[in-house]
Amino acid sequence: MATLWMLLELVNLIVFTLFILPRRQPADARPLLPLTATRLLRLTFFIPILAFGYSLFFEHLISAVDWVYLAIAIIGNVLVIKGKWDLGGSHTWTGYFLPRAKRVSRGIFAWISHPMYTGIILVIISCSMVYITRLPMWLSGLALICCFYIIGFLILAALRENRHLTQA
Repeated sequence: MATLWMLLELVNLIVFTLFILPRRQPADARPLLPLTATRLLRLTFFIPILAFGYSLFFEHLISAVDWVYLAIAIIGNVLVIKGKWDLGGSHTWTGYFLPRAKRVSRGIFAWISHPMYTGIILVIISCSMVYITRLPMWLSGLALICCFYIIGFLILAALRENRHLTQA
């Protein structure tokens, strides 16, 4: 069972990472936050991903709680993927917006106003709960500091994004 859990976590982590990697922005994309904040986000988001991936290879008894954390991570990943899908051509990387973009209210956006940010936060929380019990304190601490920055960035970006979107 531990091998199955680890493989599912790894697959989910790889898919998540591929979906959140910075992509080329549309030419008219504008920053929501100072560029230094976005650059710092690009530097820090790999640290928790690497810490979590590394923690999966530590010998550990898999409990029911670990399966719950996996379920939360999968739900988060589904929100990220579905949000990206529903945004289509309006999608920009975190921290950017398209001027005159309309607020999307179809698909997952009919239920959650920021599904991708919510999904990323769910993945961060679930993965953090796994690696804090397995990694040395200094590495867990470093990854958690990055996670707090990422979550703060996402919340601030969501608030600012709301001001820039026009009603459909």
